[in-house]
Amino acid sequence: MDDKRKVNILAGKGCKNTKSREAVINVLEAADTPVSAEEIFVRIIESGFSINISTVYRTLELLESKGLVAKTMMKDGRARFELVRGEHRHHLICTGCMKMVPIDCPIEALERDVGRKTRFDITGHKLELYGICPECKEE
Repeated sequence: MDDKRKVNILAGKGCKNTKSREAVINVLEAADTPVSAEEIFVRIIESGFSINISTVYRTLELLESKGLVAKTMMKDGRARFELVRGEHRHHLICTGCMKMVPIDCPIEALERDVGRKTRFDITGHKLELYGICPECKEE
C-alpha cells in the first residue's frame, strides 16, 4: 500500500496520519499472518524507527475501532492483529505453536439463512477453528 493510500484510508476514517500509525500499518501490511502487538513493536524497532509499545497498543485499538484491523484472541491470552483487506477471513489456529492459517468462509449462507429466519440484521460473524498443525503433530 503506498503512502498516499494510507493517508486516505486514515483520513477517510477521521484519523490523522502519523509516522507511528504508518509504521504499524506497514508491519501489518507486510505480515503474512496475524501478528501480536509485541511482534509489531519488535519489527518496528528493528526497522530503525523509535516507538513505544503503548503507542502500538493505542494505534491497534484505534485501527480496530475504525474497522481497519481485525483482532483475534488466542488461547495463549495474546491478541493477534491483521489488516482488513476487503476479503472476509477466518483462521485455523494451531494450539501448539499458535500458527494461523487463513480459511475461506464456510458460513456466509448460514448467516443469511439465520438472518432471514430470525429477522435479525446480522452485521458480522467470526469463526476460529483450533487444532494441531502437522509440524506440532510430528513432535
